Amino acid sequence: MRHRDESRNGIAVVEFALILPVLALLFFVLVEGAHAMQAYSDLVEASREGARLALMEGPTSDIDSLVRAVTQELDSDALTTLVTTDTGNTSVTVEVSYAYQPFIENALELLTGSPSLQIVAQTTMPLP
Repeated sequence: MRHRDESRNGIAVVEFALILPVLALLFFVLVEGAHAMQAYSDLVEASREGARLALMEGPTSDIDSLVRAVTQELDSDALTTLVTTDTGNTSVTVEVSYAYQPFIENALELLTGSPSLQIVAQTTMPLP
């Protein structure tokens, strides 16, 4: 019959306590990254729809309200839309930017020194 070494009884608990913060950080980064990618995907879709509207109705149409309608899940106060037409009036560019706020308010500020992350998507389409 084998006898267990009494000094090894708590090793699994200690190992788990050491690896738990690393696993929690990894989980947080994955969830936060997925949330930021969803915000970027919404911005890309909004800039494309805004450029299509400018193409169909002209660059003076109400692109900002369309962008806000497409990005309903995002905070509209942190959303900025910029529509520019080049000098030859041959193309229109719709740029949508968003000041991304992480789930944990101070997490991004601790890592980067900035309280928010600016996410930008832009689409350029030729005018007829």
